[in-house]
Amino acid sequence: MAGVRRSRVDVFAGVLCAGVAVCTIFTFAAEQVAAQGVPPGSFDIAEDAKMLLAADELIYNNDTGVVVASGGVQIDYGNYKLVADRVEYDQNTGRMQAFGSVEMVEPSGNRIYADNLDVTDDFADGFVNALRIETPDNTRIAAESAVRGDGQTTFNNGVYTACEICEEKPERAPFWQVKARRVIQNGETKTIRLEHATFELLGMPIAYLPFLELPDHDKKRKSGFLTPSYLISENLGSGVSIPFYLAISPYMDATFTGTGYTKQGFLGEVEFRQNFANGEHTLRMAGISQTDPSAFAANTSDSLTTRRGMIASQGQFRINPRWTFGWNGMIQTDNNFSETYGIAGYSGSTVKSEVYLKGLSNRSHFNLQAYRFDIQDADETNAAEKLQTVVHPSLDYKRTFSEPVAGGELSLDVNGYSVSRQADDKTVRSGSASTNPLNADRYKGFAGSNSRLSAELEWRRTFTSMNGLRLTPLLAARGDVNSVDVDTAPDDYNGTFAGNGSHGRGMVTAGLEASYPVLVTTAGSSHVFEPIAQVFVRPDEQLAGGIPNEDAQSFAFDTTSLFERDKFSGFDRTEGGTRANVGVRYTGSFDNGLTTHGAFGQSYHLAGLNSFATPDLSQATRNSGLEDNVSDFVGSGGMAFKGFSFAASARFDKDDFRIERSDLRAGYSSGRITTSMTYSEIKAPRPLVQGDEDRREITGLASLKVHDYWRAAASVSYDLVDRKFNSTAFGLLYEDECYAFALAYETTRDDGNTSARDWKIGARLSFRTLGDIGTGDVTNPLLKSSF
Repeated sequence: MAGVRRSRVDVFAGVLCAGVAVCTIFTFAAEQVAAQGVPPGSFDIAEDAKMLLAADELIYNNDTGVVVASGGVQIDYGNYKLVADRVEYDQNTGRMQAFGSVEMVEPSGNRIYADNLDVTDDFADGFVNALRIETPDNTRIAAESAVRGDGQTTFNNGVYTACEICEEKPERAPFWQVKARRVIQNGETKTIRLEHATFELLGMPIAYLPFLELPDHDKKRKSGFLTPSYLISENLGSGVSIPFYLAISPYMDATFTGTGYTKQGFLGEVEFRQNFANGEHTLRMAGISQTDPSAFAANTSDSLTTRRGMIASQGQFRINPRWTFGWNGMIQTDNNFSETYGIAGYSGSTVKSEVYLKGLSNRSHFNLQAYRFDIQDADETNAAEKLQTVVHPSLDYKRTFSEPVAGGELSLDVNGYSVSRQADDKTVRSGSASTNPLNADRYKGFAGSNSRLSAELEWRRTFTSMNGLRLTPLLAARGDVNSVDVDTAPDDYNGTFAGNGSHGRGMVTAGLEASYPVLVTTAGSSHVFEPIAQVFVRPDEQLAGGIPNEDAQSFAFDTTSLFERDKFSGFDRTEGGTRANVGVRYTGSFDNGLTTHGAFGQSYHLAGLNSFATPDLSQATRNSGLEDNVSDFVGSGGMAFKGFSFAASARFDKDDFRIERSDLRAGYSSGRITTSMTYSEIKAPRPLVQGDEDRREITGLASLKVHDYWRAAASVSYDLVDRKFNSTAFGLLYEDECYAFALAYETTRDDGNTSARDWKIGARLSFRTLGDIGTGDVTNPLLKSSF
């Protein structure tokens, strides 16, 4: 069929006949091309594809076999689209020429602009004059002329760039461009090759490149050299890294990186990646034979070892939609190689190696994992790694049963671990523990092994009366089995150490919660006040503080834990005795968008042994605010309004209302600016023990979008007690559609090594589609551009 627009009705019938003839010719030509085969790299066109032609005028010459369409010509054929002022088609030669404001869209998304275009009737081969191309990823190619054939397009005297042309001054050179004698876009290999190329920055030639090959916009993987990077280090010297990417198969690739250092020689790295139907695996290796170990400080692992290396493996596989298995492990020749040479993913001061099995469903969660920690430190005598726990393994399983039990909700919680370490992780305090329990040494971990398995069932049901009173009875039962085998029993401890061997514990709890939410409404707001009272009845904690505490050391009493049945963070300690919790919660909302929230309360030990007054080996309950029968007060509150937020939480001494612990957080985020500030203070326990002191710190973060393309950010952490900066960072980023530039500075406080250079600076210049150039190892996120 053909669509025709014509101003004069008397010639409409003639044009329609001509249109039918043209369509017949094009359809016949397409069938011939399909029979002969499609050139490599071209796009398949269905054999029965029809051409839709629209024009102001059609002329068909029966004698010459030439069809001429003129005036707003539009052609739609096999996902090709062409617009021109005039199109001529020669039935005898099978060639079509387009003239005047030619625009053609290919199935790949490429948009071609030209003064004239000469192609075959299947759009595969052709010649184009004075053209430019825009690809779907907004890269641009301009050239004096181009030839299409054999699945590739060759541009003569071409220019390649990813920058947009200035609308006000189109003659101005873009920020960067590459001029080449020939630009070859290969449709079969999906590459763009630039021959005899010159890289220009702001119109000035910077570098000559004999050739440069880039992946096409729809080619995500292509073997070849990647952009080199430059490094400077006091102990390594100056270095240049040249990576080579190898696409082995659609599911497998590798990156080989060679780095030459002026002081230490050649560092080789390889990263091998493979995707499977249900997961992926990465293998990483690196090694070097140091040419000048003496450049490092004497008697360090960096200076004592010449041949150094590492190997790491990481994998994750989906067994089914609910289960995942994976691992991430590293071994190295010494304790500091990966950090010294900045091996990506393994250069941190602490590296965790693990293997895990995870399961997740709508109402259950399973996590089984084993892991260990590598402490990277150049000090050969540093015992920090011997203090680290080796977990083999830990288990965490939680399930909420779907079917109600006695009208309520039943849940199961199973937790366990088996750990070991080589040396006691102990903080030695001066003074006698017999005269003051606060003087006891703090054991964060023991040399030897320790294992525990716990299982707990909890049932709860909520009843709501006609007047809105909510009553929630609760029943819980738990059992624990411990196996303790420590090398040295603690000898300066005021509690009772249970000793090595197997130990069993049990705990049952009966509880009741009563709450009465009250809704208060005004003309422009609504508020909910909810008084809450809880009581939990249970026996004393068995073996209270007498067995190692590995997982319940991160203890903090605040409004988030006020109404918890067991306020300990882990399973090694369990709360015993009869306790009541009383408080009120509040939420409010206003018609202008302001929201508010708050909570305040106190806890009371009513009977039995107070677990928080019974210290354990890790002293997790020290200065907890719960050690007396009447606890400290805890409160929190906050508000949010049009991008601004403020929150505060504090614990107040029950006797004189002194603030024992406080946290203030404020932030603002709207449009171009994002800011946040946090103030934290922890008072030293009373009475004071040598080594205890107040802790106060303030941290701040600000990010400002100065312009559409400019963004600045800064962060700071300041110790108000020592009056020193713990860390500072600053970053500046410019990013537009074709390039990005980032500069970042960081400094970190290190009182343990005052002679070390604890500052670093990094910069990165990224050219979209070409790659980036960077220096330094600053981890500031501003260094990462969006392309």
